Amino acid sequence: MRLKVFFAFLLALLLSSCGEKGEKPLVVTSVFPLTWVVKEVYPSYGVYQVIKPPANPHLYDLTPKDALKLSQAQKVFLIGNLEPFASKVSEDKRVEVIKLLGLPPSVNPHLWLSPKRWLNFALLLPKVEGINLDRQRWKEVTEKLKELDREYSKLKGLNLKVVMIHPAFVWLCKDYDIGVIAILETKEGLGISPKTLVNAVETLKGLKEKNKVLVLYISTNPKEEEIAKEISQKAGVKAVGLDPLVGYTEGDYIKLMEENLKKLLNALR
Repeated sequence: MRLKVFFAFLLALLLSSCGEKGEKPLVVTSVFPLTWVVKEVYPSYGVYQVIKPPANPHLYDLTPKDALKLSQAQKVFLIGNLEPFASKVSEDKRVEVIKLLGLPPSVNPHLWLSPKRWLNFALLLPKVEGINLDRQRWKEVTEKLKELDREYSKLKGLNLKVVMIHPAFVWLCKDYDIGVIAILETKEGLGISPKTLVNAVETLKGLKEKNKVLVLYISTNPKEEEIAKEISQKAGVKAVGLDPLVGYTEGDYIKLMEENLKKLLNALR
C-alpha cells in the first residue's frame, strides 16, 4: 500500500513538473483592447490582463497578484498615460501605445476607440523587440483593422456633430470627421455643473439639422446615460451610448467596434 502511495505521489510530481515546463511565457496587458491584439498576434504567450471589470482604469491600484504577474512578465503592454501604475513597470518590459505612435504623454488615452489609431498601433508591433510575433496572425489582424477603418470611414461626409459627456470619443471624432460641439466632462472624475448643462442645451437648441447632432455617452455609465437623456429631451436631439470596451477580459474587439458603428449610423437614419 505504501509503495502504491509513493508511486502515485511520484507520478503527480512528474505531471506537475511537466505542466510547469509546458506553460507559455507570460505577457501582461492593462485593458481589454490590448488583450485582444496581444492574444491575436502573440499566440505562443499566456496573457494576463491587469484591469478587469468593473474597475476604473484611471484609478486602478495593483493587487499583490498583479504585482507578481508584472514581475514574471516578459513584456507589459500599456496605453502609457491611462494606467496609474505604468511607472512601476520596468522600462525594458514596457510596450506603450502612445510611445509607439509618437504621441505626447498629455494626449487623450482612449486611442482604441478609433480603428485608425488602433490599426496604426498594430502596424508598429513588428518593431517591438524581445517578443516573438506571429507574422501570419499579425497580417490577418492588420487586415481586419484596415477593413474596420474602411467601415468607420462611412461616417465621413455625413456632417455629424456631437456633444460628449466624457472625452472618451475624441480620437473617434478626430479621425472620422465628426464635429465636436462640446465636451461636458473635461477631466476624469470632474462633475458637470448645472450651468454647463444649461449652456449645452441652449447651444443644441439653436442648431440647424438636429437630425445630424448626437449626444454621446459611455453606455456602461448610468449617470452619463441619465445626463445624456436629459439633454436629449430638452434639446430635441438623439442620445447614443457607445461601449468604451474596457468592461471585458475576453471577446472580439472587431465585433464590439462594429456594434458601436451601427449605433451611430442607425441614430442618423
